[in-house]
Amino acid sequence: MPRLGLLAHPAVASAVARELGRAIEYHERIASTQERARALAAAGADRCVVVADEQERGQGTHGRDWHAAAGSSLLASWLFRPAPLAPALFAALSGVAVARALDAQGCTGASLKWPNDVELEGRKVAGALAHGTSDGSGGVLVIGIGINVHQRRADFPADLRDRATSLAMAGHDLDRLALLARLTAELDRLEHPEERERALAEWRDRATLFGQVVRVRVPGREPFTGTATAIDDEGALVVLT
Repeated sequence: MPRLGLLAHPAVASAVARELGRAIEYHERIASTQERARALAAAGADRCVVVADEQERGQGTHGRDWHAAAGSSLLASWLFRPAPLAPALFAALSGVAVARALDAQGCTGASLKWPNDVELEGRKVAGALAHGTSDGSGGVLVIGIGINVHQRRADFPADLRDRATSLAMAGHDLDRLALLARLTAELDRLEHPEERERALAEWRDRATLFGQVVRVRVPGREPFTGTATAIDDEGALVVLT
């Protein structure tokens, strides 16, 4: 059994939860860890992480769904209550947390593509999706992250094979449970205000989009093109038109 599957055993999950400082809910198969974490938040859950071995309807940008086969990826959603200060910036910096976690596991050189992609050698290896809600106790933020770990090129849909990669394809055989633990620590580290400036500087150092012409789609107006020049202190992309 892959080590991540050990979380199905209550004693193991309890021990790992103590180490991470978060409750863990593990699923062999689930539609979406993001949807489940949102449901837990609506029910009043505190800090926790929802983890799955297989995800049937993972959520991406622009409402895209995808299926992540069993054993292929690290699939998890972290619930933060109260929501971190500047949640939009926190969501953007989650890519830094992924890159740092990969560095710690010996997979160096990850770059970041605004707003939520992590790349290796110019191909997407991970993505993040954030969803925030307001309430009377500081709000809630859910960060869902998927990392391609064990896929081979043929495992990706034909239209993604030239744009996606996995840790295995990049020559790294990483353990998903160890990666989960390190990534959780890196995300929690971002909650400290003094860490934000360092993480933002690192985001800018790892960014690949600056200087490139981009096409921007904003609800309620016509798309436009411009040159990506920076990311501001709130996590927004600055585009020169």
